Amino acid sequence: MKTYKKAVLLLAALLGLLGLLLMASFTTYDACEVANSNTLFIKEQTQLALAAPNFEKSKYHTFKALKSVYTTKQNFKDCGCESASEQLVLTEVNLKNVIKAPEFKDAKTFLDIALKNTAICLKVLKNFEENQNKGTYGDDLLVLNAIQREPPQEAVSLPENQELQDALKRSLSKFQNSMDDVLNKVDCPEALKFIEKVQVQSKERLLNPELSQAKKYYHYGVLQIADNASGQLKGCN
Repeated sequence: MKTYKKAVLLLAALLGLLGLLLMASFTTYDACEVANSNTLFIKEQTQLALAAPNFEKSKYHTFKALKSVYTTKQNFKDCGCESASEQLVLTEVNLKNVIKAPEFKDAKTFLDIALKNTAICLKVLKNFEENQNKGTYGDDLLVLNAIQREPPQEAVSLPENQELQDALKRSLSKFQNSMDDVLNKVDCPEALKFIEKVQVQSKERLLNPELSQAKKYYHYGVLQIADNASGQLKGCN
């Protein structure tokens, strides 16, 4: 009974670890989503500043936009899209010029330019994320077999961002170590139940057509580790 309880606790901990590893793996990629969201807010505040009835009200919205620019700089850096970061810098410069402008009509000129900067920034971010999702075939490939209603046989490459590559490899390595613990410390029937749950979860997530390249690579990696582990326990009763 004591051994069984230990096994259950270990499996519960490993299932929790699976979720934590997934969240920890995509800090860099999620930064792009945060950067996009913040840019939309900056654009909205810039539009409000441009449509404001007076200069003071316009400055109020300009300050809000600038504050968001300052807080999202690290997100842009983590995202890794340099072209979008350049547009953010230009947005900041023009918003600062609004504050320095002697008259409202001069401020509107800078606001109009800043608004165009945010539009370009959003477009660049969108293209960047689409390219990340497409991926390319290279040396770092995972190929898995599939059946109907399961992820199709497909080669999945690592994203180009080096920092994200390292994070994904670390997370998959940790998951491999955790799976080794299951194989070595948990009774065969319980280990198979755990592995089956991991396989089902991974396949369900891989059926999501909106899955990013990074998450797709991660879930294929987890599925491959689980499949290999299942093969090692083949024939167990």
